[in-house]
Amino acid sequence: MTGTVKSIDCTNCGAGLDVLGGGRVVVKVCSYCGAALDASDAYRVIEVYDKVKRPPSPFSLGQTGTIDGVEFTIIGTISKSERDGGDFWNWVDHMLYSPTHGYGWLTVEDGHLLFTRKVRDWPLGGFVTSHRVEMSEVPPSSTWRGQRYKYFATSEWRTDFVEGEFNWRPKRGARGTTVTMMPGGAASNMLAFVQGPEEREVEVTRYCPEAAEAFGIAPPQRIGTHPLQPFEAMEGSWFYKAFFGGMAGLAAVLALVSLLVQPAPVTLYDGPGNAVPEVMTFDVDRVDRPVTLNFRHAISNAWSELGITVIAPDGTPVADTFRSVSFYSGRDSEGTWTEGSRSTALGFRPPQTGTFQVQIEVEGESRGARREPLRVMAQTGRTNPVWAALAALGFGLAFVWVATQRFRHRLLRWHGSDWSED
Repeated sequence: MTGTVKSIDCTNCGAGLDVLGGGRVVVKVCSYCGAALDASDAYRVIEVYDKVKRPPSPFSLGQTGTIDGVEFTIIGTISKSERDGGDFWNWVDHMLYSPTHGYGWLTVEDGHLLFTRKVRDWPLGGFVTSHRVEMSEVPPSSTWRGQRYKYFATSEWRTDFVEGEFNWRPKRGARGTTVTMMPGGAASNMLAFVQGPEEREVEVTRYCPEAAEAFGIAPPQRIGTHPLQPFEAMEGSWFYKAFFGGMAGLAAVLALVSLLVQPAPVTLYDGPGNAVPEVMTFDVDRVDRPVTLNFRHAISNAWSELGITVIAPDGTPVADTFRSVSFYSGRDSEGTWTEGSRSTALGFRPPQTGTFQVQIEVEGESRGARREPLRVMAQTGRTNPVWAALAALGFGLAFVWVATQRFRHRLLRWHGSDWSED
């Protein structure tokens, strides 16, 4: 019997095989020829799975390691896959055996390591089938050992590869369904309702990265975030939150001060649009700050065009352009309406200090429009809050990114759920 025999010769190819899995093993699949041998009938050949490529995994048959204080031996390997339209997933389950604690599973899925045990105390409400999920209007839930679990996903899988010893008869090509559930908050484990070709099982799975060290292998490269993966805060996140938050606040204050503490504008002219003096002047005492000329023409239901020329103290033209102003209003079946604006502006960076000249020509839709009041103001030494505001935005986004690590991790964990409200 397998409880006392330490090794056998494959009855199909003659290869020497270690017997690892205890007295409950019913099938052993040869690692060399793929023959499934009946352990209860002198290792008679049941069938042969030849020309099957072994799935990639850092674990191999016969390796031993300690999980939760129990020493397990890897006695079997099964590769499974799932297809849904154009999507494809695959993973490798390694069957574990302990003489004192029985059987379990060590799963490798996208580099994430999981440890699974079957449970005998089924959750309240009984076995959850895929049919029950399809008929539910809200995500199904179960309670196990005082913990409420919420529906996560349904997997329609098939067995692609079998090797080693098992306490049931696995078969390549066999299909099954697994309905999984997770706690609503931080995930410590996952419930799985497994409907295989011959039996139903309820399993509980937990995230088990320590299995790599336990079995003496290098930790696999993980891909993505697994639903059971616990949250791991970024190293130094408290410092980054304080730094980015402080810098965002400081930059915001600087932007606000820059916006509010501005030099008062100087009125160059305030009178009818057809009486603008030929030359208006204003003084500039620094060249590192922009100058803004503001114009307000109080027209109604008309337009005007302002020809603007700005001349530097040395006689060099700084600007020779125009600005248009139009304002219309009225009432219709939907109420009152307005269109356009009575104000416009011209900004420039002064090339030198001294007294600048402004010349304005007013053209309009009518002579009445040109007679409407026109105000011209110059504002020098203006500060620009844009860069401080952009800095505040950048630091603020960095702060939010660090501060929402846990929330984003939760979103990634539940991203794989296939529940839809439609």
